[in-house]
Amino acid sequence: MQAVQVSELIEDLRERLKPLKSRMFPQQVLLELSDTALVGQPLLNGLPGSACIDVPLPSLTIKAGMPIEIEPLADLIGDLLVRENLIDAYVLAALPQVAVDWRVIDWAAHSVPVDGAEELRRLNPDLGLPYSLEDAAIDLRPLAGAPGKQLLATTRREVVEGWIAVFHQAGTNLDRLACPQTCRLAGLQGELEAIPPGTLVLLLTVQPEMAQVMAIRDGVPLFEWPLPAEANAKVATVERCLAFLRREFPAVRTVRLLLEGEQNEQEIIEGALDLPIQRITCAPYASLVMQGLAIPELKR
Repeated sequence: MQAVQVSELIEDLRERLKPLKSRMFPQQVLLELSDTALVGQPLLNGLPGSACIDVPLPSLTIKAGMPIEIEPLADLIGDLLVRENLIDAYVLAALPQVAVDWRVIDWAAHSVPVDGAEELRRLNPDLGLPYSLEDAAIDLRPLAGAPGKQLLATTRREVVEGWIAVFHQAGTNLDRLACPQTCRLAGLQGELEAIPPGTLVLLLTVQPEMAQVMAIRDGVPLFEWPLPAEANAKVATVERCLAFLRREFPAVRTVRLLLEGEQNEQEIIEGALDLPIQRITCAPYASLVMQGLAIPELKR
């Protein structure tokens, strides 16, 4: 009887110490969400562990970034975090890219407002979004090296509410839902700072769930465009993007091609464009998105 009481006291003490331990030794988990897969890795005291979560999702579990099957998704995420002993970790998640729209906001002669999101809703500019700013969740971040400009990332409110419901039902400590474009640029920041001013940068991202090209100049993203799977079509798409940029910026002579992920047609693209491709190394992070997601400065 005494042994049982001691055991109960020890268990009670462990439960009481959990919040204190989590504050003193914070453990986090990075999750990159998409319509077709979940990818994740732990983060302990700012140091990333190896990617331990990489699971495909059944069709229509998530549609256009919106969680459809909330209960099965919650069960899956909860089970995965329990399996990796991460259920008490704080979750930092990047929304599915397909659900997020972005624009560059140039406040021009105006000073950057303290509450940019509220000011944008008040001004209600025509940004060509498929929904109104009143119906959107808004994230505004400064662009390094571009004073007065901010990266606006938006998504429908119901997308954010849906993911909050998923993580709540999974029993997790959701710390942040971030926009993947913001995270990708943050993860690439060190590389961009080393590139001479005025250079046109084409970032080719090739991953199992997504392939795209993002154009960047002086740290400011210009556009992103999906890349087809077939090699010749991929080359043609990059060529069109490059031709458009050269028309828009005729004085620019220097172009850099960066590659995130695996690209079997790298030599074909290099030969067609007569430009070398520099492969971006994200290790020990699983992707640029996760690398940017882990940067403390991005946290609210």
